[in-house]
Amino acid sequence: MQSLRRFIFRLYNSTQSRKASRSLLKAAKSGDRDQYLALVSNYINLSQVYLGSSFAESPEERLERTERLFINLWSRLPFAERLSDYEYMLAQALLNYAESDSGSVFSPEPLVTKLRLLEPTTRLAVLAYELENWPLRWIALTLRVRPQALHQLLSQARCELCGIGWESLAQEERNCLVAISEAMDCSPNVRVNKALSTRIADFPKVAEIKALWLELRPQLVEVRHRYISEDDSRDELLGQIFERTRHAAMQRPAMMDRVVNSVHFSRHGASKVS
Repeated sequence: MQSLRRFIFRLYNSTQSRKASRSLLKAAKSGDRDQYLALVSNYINLSQVYLGSSFAESPEERLERTERLFINLWSRLPFAERLSDYEYMLAQALLNYAESDSGSVFSPEPLVTKLRLLEPTTRLAVLAYELENWPLRWIALTLRVRPQALHQLLSQARCELCGIGWESLAQEERNCLVAISEAMDCSPNVRVNKALSTRIADFPKVAEIKALWLELRPQLVEVRHRYISEDDSRDELLGQIFERTRHAAMQRPAMMDRVVNSVHFSRHGASKVS
């Protein structure tokens, strides 16, 4: 019954937006730049927040980097057999940037510094889940990790952002935090939540972390708004992407690449934003 409830909850909350994005990807792969622009608009905020929370750079540099990112993805669009493939290419480009850039991680805002000190994959997962409201299964597909591992990754990140080291916790406390993360991702269940509340009562430090995290989430929203573009800048950015796709050729995959990618998405080249 719990599995059925979870399935219905996910189906209701994400199917329509997912179907729309798949349609946009399909049209964009055929060369429709208008549809590609609509697809890009779904991912601009996440990209800009990730870039801003990775290293210090000016808003102008961040806009230019975002523009290059989506032009680069346009050229590799035909390789994406599924929407998750496109998201995987986007994630890999962002992660490559974070791992190769030598910019400063320090910020006058302590929370931003903590975000920048997170491992790049962890930071991307936190931003997508907590700020962009991506369902956990989307993130798991994009990052190619199992949901259980992703729950632990998110739990560890929440601790670090609250100033509490994951290694300082006992195994039982870690397990409890992961269970809280799993409950947050499910449809509401009174029985499960009641049992979890009883379990938390045995671990005061877990209750403290949960309270700290709830207090911290509004600050994360403020960080998000610091890095996303204002409407005018966003429209200008989309316009620049639209114009540049006019002159950016698409790379068409060979038949064997398409066959391989239909089973395991591995032949797509590397996307860079530097």
